[in-house]
Amino acid sequence: MPSAQSSAAPSPTPGRAAVALSENLLEILRCPVSGSTLRQDGDQLIATSDPSLRYAIERGVPKLLAPR
Repeated sequence: MPSAQSSAAPSPTPGRAAVALSENLLEILRCPVSGSTLRQDGDQLIATSDPSLRYAIERGVPKLLAPR
């Protein structure tokens, strides 16, 4: 009998190098809360106006969701 496949996405590999976003993309992206530019620090984007506003980069895709 075939085993059930999990639909959950695999978790990131510990120690995996962060994907560097292109400078062109960073020029376009803005913080959804403050509207300020973002800078990349490893696997996170950080708002330049408020460093407490941080957004994950998962598999090269920025997750720019405002906190609720």
